[in-house]
Order: sequence, then structure tokens, then C-alpha cells
Amino acid sequence: MSTTDDIPFDNAAPAVRGTRGVPPRDVHHHRMAWTLGLLGLVPFVIMVGLLAYAGREFIAYPQIILALSGYSATILAFLGGIRWGHVLTPAPESGRTLLISVLPSLFGWAMLFVPSPFMFAGYALGFAMTGLWDVFAARRGHLPAWFGRLRLVLSLIVTLCQLVAFAATFS
Repeated sequence: MSTTDDIPFDNAAPAVRGTRGVPPRDVHHHRMAWTLGLLGLVPFVIMVGLLAYAGREFIAYPQIILALSGYSATILAFLGGIRWGHVLTPAPESGRTLLISVLPSLFGWAMLFVPSPFMFAGYALGFAMTGLWDVFAARRGHLPAWFGRLRLVLSLIVTLCQLVAFAATFS
């Protein structure tokens, strides 16, 4: 009995745009990563929209700032964790990547202590830097090309959200 795992890469028809040469079992991961990544933007967009639209008079203004900064720190930590997971796979990687991959979580945690609005400028920098790191790694073949495209889209949107939060909270 044959499974989709037995289908060679070259003979498999791409089910998702940009996935030619990707094993069928990995196309599901590709789709799931895009879906979860885009859904992960929802809290950023909603909270930044509330900050920008409702302003300081909004009854939950301090809680929105706290929630946005906490979510931002959490997502930066997650992005560093992605690199840990990649390094721990059988493909050879340097210990330098492990070392660098802890920086987003430490940076995100440190930004929790920076006063608003400057924390959001810091988060914008953190998301832009991790996004560039992933995009360049994908272009060099260290990460899948589709992941580089995903990180580019997500990083641009999140960095823009952080910049809007900075502007909305700047007095």
C-alpha cells in the first residue's frame, strides 16, 4: 500500500503555489504555518487599532499597552525558538545560531521594562531584525524559501503595527 510519503518530490504536483519540489506531507505544514502566522497578526492589529483609534481616553488604555507589549515579547521569544528547533534538526548548523536565537526572547523581555512609547520602537526594531535574519537565511538556503516569504510578510505587518503603536502612544 502506497502513501503520500512514497511520492518523489519531482513527480508530485504542487498543491500550493510556490511549493514545487516540496514533499506532499510538508505542503500541509506550509499551509498551516501561513494560516497560524496570519492568525497571529490578529492580536497585533486589534490592539494597535484600539490604541490608534480610541486613544488615551479608552478605559482599557493601560491594559492594551500591557497586553500588546506582553504579546510582542512572547512572539519575539517564539521566533527565537523557531531557530532553536531548526538548529536541533539533523541538518548541521553552528552553535552561533543557537546563541543568536536566544537574543529575541531576551530583547523582548528587556523591552517590557522600557516605558511606552519607546518600547514599541524597540519592538519594531526587534521584529525587523528577526525578520531580516530569517529572510536572509532563507535566501542562503538555511531555511525553506516559503518560510522566508512568510517571515517577510509577517515581519513587515508586525513592524508597521509597532510603529503605529509608537506613534499612537507618543505624547
